[in-house]
Amino acid sequence: MTDIIVQAKSLKVTRALREFIHRQSRKLEKLKDVKVTKVTVYLEQSTKKATDTKKVAVKYKIEVPGRDLWIEINGYDFYDAIVDATDAALRKMRKAKEKKTDYRRLSKQSDLNLV
Repeated sequence: MTDIIVQAKSLKVTRALREFIHRQSRKLEKLKDVKVTKVTVYLEQSTKKATDTKKVAVKYKIEVPGRDLWIEINGYDFYDAIVDATDAALRKMRKAKEKKTDYRRLSKQSDLNLV
């Protein structure tokens, strides 16, 4: 069970949106080998340019032992952007896990070659 914190800039987070974020963030616990300690979700609604089609930004900060992972997704509405950010976070976590596994595998092979 990880801590999930939702922060919003210049908007009020509804209960439905907060529960949706919690449900989506629970998907990050699927990877058994990666220990997620804390997830922080930042929500921003852009009102800078009238011609800007993507009005919302969702940023994930995922704290895992070793380093933090940052994911930022822009979208048309919060729900789609949250789903896209969760999928991107899963891909990034999986890639980091595979990189670590490959590094360990390579170091074991080099140790065997030295013997």
